[in-house]
Amino acid sequence: MELQQYPDFRLSLLYVEDEPEIRELLRSVLVRKFPNVDIRTAENGMAGLERFREQRPDIILTDIRMPVMDGIQMTRRILEEDPAVSVIIISACSETDYLLEAIKMGISRYVLKPINHKLLFEAIDDCAARIIHERQVKAQNELIRRLNEELEQRVADRTAELEASNRELQAFCYSVAHDLSTPLRGINGYSNILLEEYSDRLDDEGKSYIERMGAAAERMGQLINDLLELSRVTRRELHREKIDLSYLAHRIVLDLRQHDSDRQAEVTIAENVMDEGDPILIRLALENLLGNAWKYTARVSSPRIEFGTCIANGETVYFVSDNGIGFDMAYVHKLFIPFQRLHGMGEYGGTGVGLAAVQRIISRHGGRIWAEGEPGKGATFYFTLRRPATGSLVEGYPGA
Repeated sequence: MELQQYPDFRLSLLYVEDEPEIRELLRSVLVRKFPNVDIRTAENGMAGLERFREQRPDIILTDIRMPVMDGIQMTRRILEEDPAVSVIIISACSETDYLLEAIKMGISRYVLKPINHKLLFEAIDDCAARIIHERQVKAQNELIRRLNEELEQRVADRTAELEASNRELQAFCYSVAHDLSTPLRGINGYSNILLEEYSDRLDDEGKSYIERMGAAAERMGQLINDLLELSRVTRRELHREKIDLSYLAHRIVLDLRQHDSDRQAEVTIAENVMDEGDPILIRLALENLLGNAWKYTARVSSPRIEFGTCIANGETVYFVSDNGIGFDMAYVHKLFIPFQRLHGMGEYGGTGVGLAAVQRIISRHGGRIWAEGEPGKGATFYFTLRRPATGSLVEGYPGA
C-alpha cells in the first residue's frame, strides 16, 4: 500500500540525523514524496527523544551513530515509553551489532546505507499502512461502541416508555374492572329479586330471559374478578422467601378434593421440593396449574395428576402433568393469552385468565413456562423460577 492512496490520512514523521546536509536533503526528498506527512527533524538522539515526547510522531526514522545520544539509545527509550510507535533504522554494513540490537528491541524496519530511496519509501509505506489500519480499526471500534451505547439508550428509553404505558394500561384496566363490579352486582341482584318476588307475574319465556340475564351478569362478574386478579398479579410487589412447593401442592390438592369429594384421582406429588419465590404468587400459580389438571381430567376413567421436578441443562424444571383431554399443539401459542380458551365454556368452566396469570407470575420470578399436549392423552406444563445462567431459552428442556 502506498501512503499517497490515502490523502485524507495525516501522519507525522521524526527524522533524526546529526549531519545537517544529509538531514536537509533527505527531508526535502520525503516532503516531496509524502505531502500528507508532517516531517520534523532532530540533530541527535537526545534532541530526538525530546521532540518525540513533545510531538508524539507516528514514525521515527533515525541514524545510529550520533553525538550526545546515539540512535540505539534513543530508540530503546522511545520504545519503553511507547512500544507501538514505528521505528525505521538507517544502518551501515559496519554497524551490524547495533542493527541486531535494534531488531531485538522491536524496530519496525531498517534500511542499509547508502540509502536506496525506493526501499526507504517502501519501509515508510509499510509503517504507514500498519498505522492507518490501526486507526481504521480503532475508528470502527469507536463507532461500534458509540452505536451500541446509542442502541442501549434507545432500548432503555423504549423499555421505560413501554413499562410506563403498561403501568397506565394496568391501572386503567384495574379501574375499569373495579368500576364495572358495582353495576354488575346491581344487575345480578335485581334479576334475582325479579325471579324471587315477581315470578308469578312472568311467563316461562320471561323467566328464561331473566335467568339468562342473571347468568350473563354472573359470567361478566367472574371475568371482571379474573381481570382484577390478573392486574393484582402484575402490580403486586414481589417478596421472595424459601417455599416448600411440595407442601403447597398437597394443600391445593386437599382443597380440590374437599370441594369435589366425589372425584377419585391418582395424584402424585414429589416430596421435599424447595425453592425461593413469592409464596402468595407461587401458590396462585400452582392453584391454577393443578386446578386445570383436576378440571380437565374430570371425564377420564382413571385420572392421574403429577407434580414433580427434573434437572435440564443444569437448571431445575418443575412440571404439572395429567392424562386429561390435552390440547392440539397447533394452538399452544394461545395458552397464555388472557381470555383465550382451547375448549368451549359449555364443556369446562373458566374464563381463560388462569394460565395468563401463571405466565405473568413465572415471568416476574425470572422464569419461563411452556407446555406440551396431545388431544385425548393429556398435557404437561413445565416452568422454572429463575433466569438461566446460560441465557438459553427452552432448547434441550423436556417438552421443548
